Amino acid sequence: MGDFIKKLLIILVTIISIILIPLFIYYVLPHFMPFIIALFFALLLEPLIQQFMSRLKIKRLAAANLAYFLFLGLLGLFGYTVIVKIVTEIFDLIRNIQVNIPQIQNWVLYLYLQTQDFIRLLPPEIAVQINNACTNFINQLSNLNLITAVGGTAYDIGKAIPNFFFSTLLFLISLYLISLNLINIQDKFYSYFKSSSKVKISKVLTDLKFATIGFIQAQIILSSITFIVSLAGLLILHVKYASAIALVIVLVDMLPILGTGAVLIPWAVFSLVTGKTFLAVGLVILYIVITIIRRIIEPKILGDRIGLGPLSTLISIWVGFKVLGILGVFIVPLLLILAKALVKAEVIQSKIKI
Repeated sequence: MGDFIKKLLIILVTIISIILIPLFIYYVLPHFMPFIIALFFALLLEPLIQQFMSRLKIKRLAAANLAYFLFLGLLGLFGYTVIVKIVTEIFDLIRNIQVNIPQIQNWVLYLYLQTQDFIRLLPPEIAVQINNACTNFINQLSNLNLITAVGGTAYDIGKAIPNFFFSTLLFLISLYLISLNLINIQDKFYSYFKSSSKVKISKVLTDLKFATIGFIQAQIILSSITFIVSLAGLLILHVKYASAIALVIVLVDMLPILGTGAVLIPWAVFSLVTGKTFLAVGLVILYIVITIIRRIIEPKILGDRIGLGPLSTLISIWVGFKVLGILGVFIVPLLLILAKALVKAEVIQSKIKI
């Protein structure tokens, strides 16, 4: 009877955990995001703090302050660049697209008329669906008002600014305090565990910290390289709004499956059809260069920093994107990293190699 009650309790705890953990993540965890993000950045700054302490022969207080204010300077520079340069270009690009919508509509209509001979060869049901889809798309182009849409988005962003300001302020204060007291926080955390459990917990957290920070670093490095190469290529091709377009390429490239080709290849085809052969060839070359660079450095960067196999990484990113959207691209791989750390520390048993 005792074993039966024990198994029953385990089942009940498991069921309650399965129900409560998603609810906790959905309703409660967002309120702790400034502190969680601050902890991540404190862990990112910790190696730099240790370097300052060893090389400059200074105490942790001075090293933490030096690293923190260096981070603030870089953050301010990045924010200024994004707001002044890229956001301005994005608004100019949107206005330019809005002005040229009639030309875009005429080009789409021309392509549609040129494909009529091919569409007639298709089964009637498919031909009707294609014709309806093309007609609806052309009609939507005529009613498209990007300025109004951007205005509505800007209004929503304006309403969110006060909350964003306080969240940012809370993040910066939390980051400073955590950076100063990270060692004490870690010691306090380990004090809640028995001596026999500390080794496993330490091993799990060490692997998790290494892989998690490595994953974030890998994404930043890959996105930065893609942005720099894209920006350089677009500037060489004398493309207007190069910074804004390079940012769009990076954002699309972060999505699973799509990649930079989802932007550059259709753009190259459009340029070729409209007679801009030099631009079309340049965009194709730019796509090839970015693809080659990423194929060379991506396996090395991801493999060294997160320790996951390429297939496991791809599946986790894709599943995360389909389930949770862009946030899932980061969350699901991190959960997989946690599972691998638990298996490695023999906290859980698994015969499946992650």
